[in-house]
Amino acid sequence: MAKLVAIVGESGSGKSTSIKHLDPKETYIINTASKELPFKGSQKLYNAENKNYYVPNTASDVLARIKLISEKAPHIKQIVIEDSNYLMSFNLINKALETGFTKFSIMARDIVSLIQDSKKLRDDLIIYYFTHSESITDGEDIISYKIKTSGKAIDSQIVMEGLFTIVIYALVECKNDECKHYFITNRYGKLPAKTPFEMFSSLKIDNNLQIVTDTIREYYN
Repeated sequence: MAKLVAIVGESGSGKSTSIKHLDPKETYIINTASKELPFKGSQKLYNAENKNYYVPNTASDVLARIKLISEKAPHIKQIVIEDSNYLMSFNLINKALETGFTKFSIMARDIVSLIQDSKKLRDDLIIYYFTHSESITDGEDIISYKIKTSGKAIDSQIVMEGLFTIVIYALVECKNDECKHYFITNRYGKLPAKTPFEMFSSLKIDNNLQIVTDTIREYYN
């Protein structure tokens, strides 16, 4: 069974930058939004020529690609699905002229299928599902955060966090004009991160995806 990990955070919180620590020979990027990765040399490291980069159109495209990687590319040990929330957003735009509630049920089904079928893949694969966060409010007060979806109609169909055993939040903390990027491994204030018991020894770790990868592999192996 592959390990599926949600990396959640606001834009600019350091999610994509954390990829730079991974070995590109063992890593495959599925770039949903087709945007440049925010670290030096990324285009030389990840591209179609190197056979470690792909831009999908739909959740079905993503699932087909990761199945192919699982079966045909044993040297790939981690897959990053960048900006995965756009799979729902772009789908919603494509279905904008459709009326009725059915389109939301189909969108929810596609995402659930992607996540659940991903877990059935090669045992040594870690699949990172990068996604934006959104706030849960009570009036004007933020009471918590969650994985971003395309709205309440989707939220009524699925609770995204419930599909993952590991949910890590990206956080930026600034003091005296100096900012530090972290990954949060368990609930911290309003950030509902979660990881298995004693997987991580610290609540805050550097936003280094190789550290996360090594820790997950050590825990399960």
